[in-house]
Amino acid sequence: MPDDLRYEPPKHRYDWLIALGPASCLVIGNVPDDDREVISGLAPEVRTVPAGAFDDLVHRGAYAFHRAGIWRAVVMGTGLTPTASASGRTRYTEDDSHLVAATFLHRALWPTAEQFAGRALFRVGDMVRVRGGAGLVGRIKRVVQLAGAYQYQVDMQGEIKRYSEESLVLEEGDPRDPSFWLTQPPVGADGLSLTLTWTKLRHPLTDTLYSFASSKTVFRPYQFKPVLKVVTASSGRLLIADEVGLGKTIEAGLIWNELEQRSRLDRVLVVAPAVLTLKWKSEMGRRFDRQLEVLRARELADFADRLADGDDPPLRGIVSLESLRGADELLDRLTDLHPRFGLVIVDEAHYLRNSGTKSHALGRLLADWSDYLIFLSATPLNLGSNDLFNLLSLLDEGHFGDPALFEAQLEPNQVLNAVARSLLTEGRREPRKLVGQLDILDAMEFGSSVTDRPDYQLLRRLLDVDRPLIHEEIARARRLLADLNMLGGVLTRTRKADVPDNKAIRAPRSIDVEWTEQEKRYYESIHAWYMSRALQSNTPPGFAMQMPLRQAASCIAASQELMRERNPGLFRQEIDDADEDVAADIADLFSLPTLAVPVRVDTKYDRLLAELVQVRLAGLRQVMIFSFFRRTLGYLARRLGEHFTVRVMHGGVAMADRERIMDEFRAGEFEILLLSEVGSEGLDFEFCNVLVNYDLPWNPMRVEQRIGRLDRFGQKHEKIFIYNMHVPGTIETDIFQRLYDRIGVFESSIGALEPILRDELSHITRRLLDPRLSATERLREADRIGVALQQRAHDTDELRAARTDLSGLDGLLVEGLTEAGPDNGRFIGAAEIQRMLDELFSRTGGRRGKPNKDGIFKLVGTAQLAERLRSSRISEDGSRHLRPKLAALMQNEEPLDCTLRPEVASRHGNVELLSARHPLIKLAQEVLSEETLALPRFGAVRVPGIPGGHRYLVTLDLAETTGLRPLLELWATAIDLGSGQLCDGVGDLLLTALAEGRLQDGASSQPEDLRDLWEQAQQHLAVRHRDTERARRQENMALVRGRIRAQQGSLDLQIGKTRDLVARLRAEHNSPRIIRLHEGRLRNLRARREEIRHELTRHQELAVSLTAVAVALIE
Repeated sequence: MPDDLRYEPPKHRYDWLIALGPASCLVIGNVPDDDREVISGLAPEVRTVPAGAFDDLVHRGAYAFHRAGIWRAVVMGTGLTPTASASGRTRYTEDDSHLVAATFLHRALWPTAEQFAGRALFRVGDMVRVRGGAGLVGRIKRVVQLAGAYQYQVDMQGEIKRYSEESLVLEEGDPRDPSFWLTQPPVGADGLSLTLTWTKLRHPLTDTLYSFASSKTVFRPYQFKPVLKVVTASSGRLLIADEVGLGKTIEAGLIWNELEQRSRLDRVLVVAPAVLTLKWKSEMGRRFDRQLEVLRARELADFADRLADGDDPPLRGIVSLESLRGADELLDRLTDLHPRFGLVIVDEAHYLRNSGTKSHALGRLLADWSDYLIFLSATPLNLGSNDLFNLLSLLDEGHFGDPALFEAQLEPNQVLNAVARSLLTEGRREPRKLVGQLDILDAMEFGSSVTDRPDYQLLRRLLDVDRPLIHEEIARARRLLADLNMLGGVLTRTRKADVPDNKAIRAPRSIDVEWTEQEKRYYESIHAWYMSRALQSNTPPGFAMQMPLRQAASCIAASQELMRERNPGLFRQEIDDADEDVAADIADLFSLPTLAVPVRVDTKYDRLLAELVQVRLAGLRQVMIFSFFRRTLGYLARRLGEHFTVRVMHGGVAMADRERIMDEFRAGEFEILLLSEVGSEGLDFEFCNVLVNYDLPWNPMRVEQRIGRLDRFGQKHEKIFIYNMHVPGTIETDIFQRLYDRIGVFESSIGALEPILRDELSHITRRLLDPRLSATERLREADRIGVALQQRAHDTDELRAARTDLSGLDGLLVEGLTEAGPDNGRFIGAAEIQRMLDELFSRTGGRRGKPNKDGIFKLVGTAQLAERLRSSRISEDGSRHLRPKLAALMQNEEPLDCTLRPEVASRHGNVELLSARHPLIKLAQEVLSEETLALPRFGAVRVPGIPGGHRYLVTLDLAETTGLRPLLELWATAIDLGSGQLCDGVGDLLLTALAEGRLQDGASSQPEDLRDLWEQAQQHLAVRHRDTERARRQENMALVRGRIRAQQGSLDLQIGKTRDLVARLRAEHNSPRIIRLHEGRLRNLRARREEIRHELTRHQELAVSLTAVAVALIE
């Protein structure tokens, strides 16, 4: 009788088993993919089990046994090492034989075994497309057999996902390979535009302005100077010193927008005076859809606790300068913890300027903690001013360490800026002539501070050629010049006079008041008391002594209320913004008999009311009335409230209430706003054009601040009407209004006089109020001071004009910004945003309506869109609604008013601005990032500006440069199909048309030599790659060496100065807490010096890598 047990090792394959015709086959463990198809056909029923505990009883290979007239088989994919062929009879074979063990395994495992799957349809490494997955493409990483079928682990853009075999389709070719793209039919304008826009958003390009059209503001080119400086300079430090009313808050918000598109900003701190914190909260919410909270000491302490516990907590908010400066224990802890902030913005930064103060020490700490530090201050460009030097020293102590040398240090800027300007004109054609201009630096006292730097030698070599410079060389030269410029990277200043705009005309008007005899006697009695006190001391009375007189000039009725209460302390409570301490002995004033006689009429109020009625009849519906005194504001509110709708806003009104009143006034819900300087500080009233000075401050800059609340860019009216109550016989009218008329404060901005007035105001006031002057002499002195101030302003303008070249490259940086926006397509256009939105809707549902005449349209979401929004990892900013609320609106399909136009969104506060920052656009980017292999990479388009009859093959590649100053660029290589020549400028035309939404479908026909043209483009690209990498490697090495030397030198200087400061503070027995702050900073500086070389040396190596993005046929 033949054997009924058999074993064959794997090398004998399966023909012998097929010949036996087994009724069943059990497969144990995994078998080679190549064998699976044969094994699946060995028997009518084939089952499988995973490898298990009995594998060491049998050998890899195939077993067969005969029982009850039927052959059965076992195929071992696992087990002992294969052995020689074997066979035998069951009755004669030992029970411990592997032949017998195989029969036991079949009997024991067969009932629980699963159906065996045949050969897998896909293999590891195959590119597959997901059925119904909107083009999702990935690469198979692993094949797993489960439940008698195959499951595939697929790499989808870095995320491993599992699919069944039925869900996948084999993708012929590699979608990442440009040569594969060329085998596909070209897509049209929509498909190619989608790929390029996604690329711009996913990979932020160095030369693209992402903050453009990202805020609810009207575009003004000058407001992007700070953005460009922060992006192009390498210091991460900037002082924005624009004049009042030009929008420094907007500029800071744009910088934030730009930086957050380029990297994640988890920690951002806005430090501002307490009176401005709610203004920042409001502005960031209203203009930038950024929901920020005003942080208190408790939140900051919690942040410090989490840092101390080793956590890495985010923190974004606004904190008052006063609360942070006074939080001694908190600052001590943070000094030891040394937190890092991605961005710190300090408003009114001039409060930090005085060394030896807690504010200055705080400024040093903020500088140490921040990657990007932005100071905002209206401090003018007065190079002789210690204020400017002190602020710059806080920003960059290494470069600005000695005030005595400050101006001389800036002298080389004249040469550098002249060369930079020439690069935009004839210098680019004959660059070698610019080398001669640079030689002037050798004769300057501080010229060596530039010429000794390694990057200066690179600049000379770059310019020392006898051919015109190409675009990339010009850009590189300008980067080097900006780095060499002492002020170029750290200061920007714009004056109103420098900005071409339709400025509102200031139209001053006088409301003449002729007091009754009783009113005159009341005022004159206080004036006589005031002058007698002045003569007694032989000096002009101080601030406190002035208050009764100024209150009487402001409002006699309010003055009498105060006199009746006979409480000298009330005057302090009534002053909304004291310039100095107001404590003084004025008790004898209350005993004047004239003041006890009630004054029954109020001529000044009557004249105001009559004028306001005329203003209303003229169609001017909203008026702002300023007063220095709260009692005056309260009196006017009671009386004017009988005729108009009125609100009051002064320093005693809570911040939240001020914000509410402001919103109501902006919405036109009432007619008259009564306010003080403090009540209006930091607020913008560009929608209102009527101002009344019910009383005049004795400081012209305070008058300018009042008018500056209305006279701002964005002022909606051609004229601003400034009404002054003209009351002859008062100091306000006879002296100060006369002076103000002389210097023109009511006709135009006096920003140029600010530094002069700030330094000399107290001296001017003493001269005008000198009790030894007669009335005539006082008038003459007012005229003389006015003439002198006018001359000083003229001299300051001439000095500024002569020293323009000492500052930075502000004007040059606006090159490329037209009145419509950036040129060369260096922005994300409205058409691109719309395309991303439509693509999101095509995948998740949703729809948008047609825009109305204002550019506003309805957007309606779906449940699917809401679910994607909730599960997304995108940030909260960029929408009026936080993400949960926005998702709820999408879920409920509630129509959302939207626009793509920032100027429309700025006028309609309840409209969503769809920009690159909006959550829906970020979600679209995230969705497309999951299927980048499915994005169309080959297109045919028509581009405006391409000469007729010409057609080009253009390859688009991301060029990423590492090193000290990383760059990410989109390189376009264009080959003329007719001539085969390389053509410059075609890529710029393509990107401009993309951003402006002017790409059109091109001819789909392809040239026969398409592959040859593409290879030709690759050759040109390789040459550019090689040359660029060599040049940048050389430049990077020089920059790293120079930076190490400069930063270590800077730290040495800071260590020395801080050590000396600590010693001085100890000698002066200054506050221990201030000393501890500086001691903590000293420790951090020493630690930082040790770290600096290690950190910078890592950047010495530079490489330029290329990643193919798309190929296009352009006509």
